[in-house]
Amino acid sequence: MFDRVPTLMERLFLGRSIPRRTALARRAPRWLVERIQSAEFQQTLRRVGTSSRFYRERFTALDIHPERVRRPADLGDFFTTSADLRSRDTADFLCAPPQAGFETTGTTAKNKRIYFSNEEVHDIGFEGAVGLWNLGLRPGDRVVDAFDYAFWNAGITLMHSLNAVGCFHMIGSKLEPAEFYRRVRDYEFNVLVVDTAWLVSLTELAERCGVWPVKFILSGSENMSEATRAWVERVWNTKVYQAYGQTESLGASGIECPAQKGYHLNEMNFMFEIVNPNPEGYGELVFTTLTRKIMPLVRYRSNDITRFLDEPCGCALQSMRRIDKIQGRGDEIVSCGMGMISPWIFEAWLSPVAALADEWQVAVTQPGPRDVIEVRVESREELATPALRDLEAELLARYEQLYPYYFKNMNMGMYDLRLRFLPRGTLRGIHAGGTRRKLRRVVDERIAAAARPLEAALPR
Repeated sequence: MFDRVPTLMERLFLGRSIPRRTALARRAPRWLVERIQSAEFQQTLRRVGTSSRFYRERFTALDIHPERVRRPADLGDFFTTSADLRSRDTADFLCAPPQAGFETTGTTAKNKRIYFSNEEVHDIGFEGAVGLWNLGLRPGDRVVDAFDYAFWNAGITLMHSLNAVGCFHMIGSKLEPAEFYRRVRDYEFNVLVVDTAWLVSLTELAERCGVWPVKFILSGSENMSEATRAWVERVWNTKVYQAYGQTESLGASGIECPAQKGYHLNEMNFMFEIVNPNPEGYGELVFTTLTRKIMPLVRYRSNDITRFLDEPCGCALQSMRRIDKIQGRGDEIVSCGMGMISPWIFEAWLSPVAALADEWQVAVTQPGPRDVIEVRVESREELATPALRDLEAELLARYEQLYPYYFKNMNMGMYDLRLRFLPRGTLRGIHAGGTRRKLRRVVDERIAAAARPLEAALPR
């Protein structure tokens, strides 16, 4: 019976009405949401067990019988991982022919490819519209987005959300902030949907040249520190909200509400878990897609560390659970103004340079509103100042040649890149017992600096 409830509610009560869907989110009892999720979860297990080569092989190898599984915990230690998506042919995950596809951005030599039907993209956009409606978006609003549309899903998902609301929308795309500012100001857009790091550069410009009335700003792609958010809100005299998602979830896992205290989860399309939580409840977020028929994912490890939030927020989406802001990654992949970065990027850049020793480390810091990527490298021998300048110029030239996309983002002001040359042996210390500490290649040092006052670091 319950496997028919979502369809019945859609046809008999909800229709394609965003206000009705929002009212349901306010009034639906938690037990009903969980029963619907359970029915959809079991259907998904049966679908992938029959139609997906990857899941069929894995279930057989682990003696998993989908018809006996009632909840995610019944799958034990089975998960789907990023490594699975990269190592296996994407066709192994498909249950039906796809109509739309997107790629994750380059943190490894091979990007992940995720496929959908047009209906699935439309439906995810519709659920996203509920979150935007909860923030105050209405048909009379005028929206501009500054997303990069190349192989990325965020702009397409947003387009479907805005179509569902029925408001005016223009695609600004990822222009230079100065050109974007010049071209959009006369349109009187009152809602901006933007990349988080790009927003910092736009706000610096707006602080110097002036702002226009804005209802709210929605940012995505990475975390924003509360100090930076407070500065952006002060400059624009509006609220800044954040959305959370990955390409694997079509970028629509969760969105903040007016309380700005965590992300309400899209539980109509996903079942979420926190695995291996610590005493404070922080663990890795894992999700199973519930409504996707093209490329379903079962217990996909997001690699994002967060926790469920139990205290009520009072908004219309209160029946949908919330997670805290992402605290970090489960490995050395870091989301920042440069993009999603990992050791692979820097290994390819630094290792061929003869003057550098083997040890290096990349730290993401945030002394002001913009992320700083500090590349700490050891030189093989002590170099005089002129030689260091030549080495720095060589490294920057290699960086531009290897990664024109990242280099363009740097020139657009989305992050700063700093090279820090250190004596050989500095990065890897020695314990008293003589054992060498493991050197983390990419570290996120922004959390420790998050409490520092922002104003002193802002550009004059």
